[in-house]
Amino acid sequence: MTKVNIIAHTYACELPETIQNQIFQECKETFKSLAFPVDIEEQLETVKCCKMCDLEDTINVQKYYTK
Repeated sequence: MTKVNIIAHTYACELPETIQNQIFQECKETFKSLAFPVDIEEQLETVKCCKMCDLEDTINVQKYYTK
């Protein structure tokens, strides 16, 4: 198994699939809980192209960073 170094400038799409899925699930739950409606699938497509630091306002990404 290859170790992935996850930092603030790592793109979500570069992460292993299991971590991507966890992040997408957390983002999906956040989007569902918003007071205003959003197109969840569209937002998840956007998340795939984001750096981890860009997701900090949406979910707690610190737990994914390599220490």
